Amino acid sequence: MKKLLLFLIATLSFASIIDTYRFEGIKPTIKAIETTIQSKNYWLKRIRNIDVKYGYYESNSFILLCNKTTKDLKVLKYQDGNISKIDTFKNLIVGKPGQKETEGDLKTPIGVYSLKYKIIPKNTFYGPLAFVTSYPNLYDKLHHRDGHGIWIHGRPLDGKSRPDLSKGCIVLKNSDLKKLADIINYQKTVLQIYQKPVYATKDDIASILSMLYQWRWAWEKSNLNKYLSFYAKDFHRSNGNDLSQFINYKKRVFENKKNQKVTIYFKDIKIVPYQNPKDEKIYRITFYENYYSPSYTFEGNKEIFIKKTDNKFKIFIEK
Repeated sequence: MKKLLLFLIATLSFASIIDTYRFEGIKPTIKAIETTIQSKNYWLKRIRNIDVKYGYYESNSFILLCNKTTKDLKVLKYQDGNISKIDTFKNLIVGKPGQKETEGDLKTPIGVYSLKYKIIPKNTFYGPLAFVTSYPNLYDKLHHRDGHGIWIHGRPLDGKSRPDLSKGCIVLKNSDLKKLADIINYQKTVLQIYQKPVYATKDDIASILSMLYQWRWAWEKSNLNKYLSFYAKDFHRSNGNDLSQFINYKKRVFENKKNQKVTIYFKDIKIVPYQNPKDEKIYRITFYENYYSPSYTFEGNKEIFIKKTDNKFKIFIEK
């Protein structure tokens, strides 16, 4: 809390914050800060010098851009608001065009993924090492896509040729794969796979950040109607609950929290544009959540998917 206050005092009007505190005390000061971080204009100013083409990142990250059409993999580094291109690996082997739907369809998925593990494959056919991706993600599961074992891996170590079509994986030359492993920290890497580039805009990112903090405020205050207004009609939770089931669950939770002080913090927010068959404005958002109340505490990673509906971003998947 102290760090947040110091940061906001530095970025907002210093005199106005100090005067609010001088004349009205700490509660109105915190209210003024809360109002500000829910404002789209604040976030537009905050990100005005930040490159958000490939998304918004609050910590240093690596971004892998796999283009299934041109069969190349761009390696970018995001550091302190700036994006730099480190390398491009060409002549990839990927699966068939189109979105992966089922096990065995030989298609490389389209979407946004993390790299879960770095492994040494037991079968030398897959090269010297491999990165295991998080396919299927929440969006894939919502659309009943199956299959598993989507890796970034190499070519046979015995030097034998392999087909020019993968079973869904991203296949690099072994020398490129080793170079990639040396370049990135896989635990801080976001993988975007697409057939045509999809970009974020500053207007979208500012709107989303504003929405996130309005959603958080309603959540902290147990304002059920306001809180539910951030959810799309076709919302589904990762446990399979639809919006109606989710509303009934949240009614019980909010009723129990009515007289409790709830505090929620978001850290390490990542907002990444997401290619999809309908070309809807979809973003995947991840962050580290700290939730505190007298009866429940949670600290861990959170993942949601949002889309633009009636000119507003709304949550349609949540884990």
